[in-house]
Amino acid sequence: MSRAVRDGQRLFLSTPNLNFLVAAQADAAFAESVHASDLSVADGMPVLWLARLQGTPLPERVAGSTLFDELRCGAGRAVLGRPIKVYFFGGPPGVAQKACDVLNAEHAQGRGHMLGVGAQSPGFGSVEEMSDSAVIDAINASGADFLVVALGAKKGQAWIMHNRGRLTIPVVSHLGAVVNFVAGTVQRAPLAWQRLGLEWLWRIRQEPQLFKRYWSDGWALLRLVGQAVARRKGTG
Repeated sequence: MSRAVRDGQRLFLSTPNLNFLVAAQADAAFAESVHASDLSVADGMPVLWLARLQGTPLPERVAGSTLFDELRCGAGRAVLGRPIKVYFFGGPPGVAQKACDVLNAEHAQGRGHMLGVGAQSPGFGSVEEMSDSAVIDAINASGADFLVVALGAKKGQAWIMHNRGRLTIPVVSHLGAVVNFVAGTVQRAPLAWQRLGLEWLWRIRQEPQLFKRYWSDGWALLRLVGQAVARRKGTG
């Protein structure tokens, strides 16, 4: 990612987790947004479990928020030689700007390796309404290296696909929870919970409105496990 920033290379990062897998089963356009990505990482323990079941194991989980934090703490600094400039697009009102302020305060104190160069909280309009020229021009004019989108997975991926050709920012990704984690409005699960695949439970504790999504995804996981086992037996 740092090399992409350095070289001005376009890089669309997707972070497929269980919710991505479930949505991709029924939404061809959403699935295509993952297929069209330049880099995809396994953001979720269920992704690793399913990969092992079908006989194509992945080495480890790489959560989008962990990737962001690694860059925030200086990973890739030797490649780029300067802070990464970040633009936040989405999230609840005021949270994107607060996330920018946190990054800038960290950098001023010599603790961070990112700069917040812009923020927009576009509300709940359609993809087209969030894609007018004023919106795109403001993002491009910021000179950001990394555009973090937070609109909900399906709308965020759709917005990126809709605007990829107009954006001049090298690295673009939908990292929905990152803006909240950086701003401090939501706390990320402890590392032990993450390793056990229980981050979803921690999220529900802090954001009860997510219960319905996780309940639905949990049942879908059982179905996907059954399909993976059946395929494994069929080829065994």
